[in-house]
Amino acid sequence: MRVLMLSDFYPPYIGGMERHVQTLSRELVRRGHHVAVATLRSKGLPDFEEDEGVQVHRLGGWNQMLAAFYENQEQQFHPPLPDPGVMAGLRRVVEQERPDIVHARRWMLYSFVGLKAWSGAKLVVTLHDYSLLCPTMTYFNGGQTCTGPGYMKCIRCASSQYGRGKAALLTSGLKLSGYLHRYVDKYIAISSVVRDASIMATGRPPRPIEVVPTFIPDTTLEEASSVERPAFLPSTDNYILFVGRQGRNKGLDVLLEAYADLSNLAPLVAIISDYGDTSIHVPAGVTVVRNIPHAQVMAGWMHCAVGVVPSIWSEPFGQVAVEAMACGKPIVASAIGGLLDVVADGESGLLVEPGNVTAVREALRLLLLDPARRTQMGMIGRQRARLFRVSAVADRIEKIYVELLEDSAKSGLKPPLAGAGGIW
Repeated sequence: MRVLMLSDFYPPYIGGMERHVQTLSRELVRRGHHVAVATLRSKGLPDFEEDEGVQVHRLGGWNQMLAAFYENQEQQFHPPLPDPGVMAGLRRVVEQERPDIVHARRWMLYSFVGLKAWSGAKLVVTLHDYSLLCPTMTYFNGGQTCTGPGYMKCIRCASSQYGRGKAALLTSGLKLSGYLHRYVDKYIAISSVVRDASIMATGRPPRPIEVVPTFIPDTTLEEASSVERPAFLPSTDNYILFVGRQGRNKGLDVLLEAYADLSNLAPLVAIISDYGDTSIHVPAGVTVVRNIPHAQVMAGWMHCAVGVVPSIWSEPFGQVAVEAMACGKPIVASAIGGLLDVVADGESGLLVEPGNVTAVREALRLLLLDPARRTQMGMIGRQRARLFRVSAVADRIEKIYVELLEDSAKSGLKPPLAGAGGIW
């Protein structure tokens, strides 16, 4: 089977979706499939490289001419409209790689849809967030989970993150591209909460969405052991660990407020990736590090006492919670979104009310003062994390690919790669 992954970014960029694409791609190569990745061109990275058998193509797009509009100059995501530059690059990649399956994430799918009929490939889209219907991708409005999209409502909400001009462009682009969703052959969501929020955006009538969780590599523990204990960690292992972006929706401000009364019990380490939309005041006893290699993140989980995921938005999944559990660590997490699918309350961790400073503080205090309970929860969490290993989850994704190709074989649909084709 020949598979082409589409993703705005790819490692060495740090992020759950980027890790997902890399881990799945490597696993499929291990199983004997030919896998390529088309991603956006990044400064300092080659236009083509091989990553453990995965063919990685980095494409330039017209989006790069709009660099001034991007909050983070290092991560210029694909716009919610077809990008002619990316389309031209994708056409070259498709001619070279000849994929049977194209597996897309986020808005890069819009630059492929126009090539779909010509390519003859089946199109699978995995929803890692709320990008199918939300210009901020968070489905978070006014400090709480959004009640549903609306054109002016989305512009007003997105303006607080992007500014009004950019918010209007992104909202309009997403609305105009909505009709392209009908050309997707299979939708996958990484959690039930993403499925439920996104289903109305798949078309009319709504298309079914299958829930397949994201995953961690089978080699997660080996990765954690592959580096020495990071020098930035406290001298002893009795510390609290937060891993995530600095954005308000991740609840870092809630955690810092809760920690004010816990500093006598344990240090707090915050590993922050990418950029954030808020500034933070770091109190005494808190160590903040940014954009470190993932192996050091995993080493951080191996040495901590307890992990904390205090998100106040409807977290699509909760990858960091799975990583912590895989390392045998209990989790204090918000009872919201995909975290409800990951953390078994009272067994592998403690779930608390989102945004409740007191609840976060007392849950952390309870675990910090009870080493035996931490150990028991860690053991249960490690067993639970096995459900989210790529070797287990990839079977389901592989089955989806096979079923789509069997349908194509039955219908006799596999047009040659000749001529412009497309839907335009």
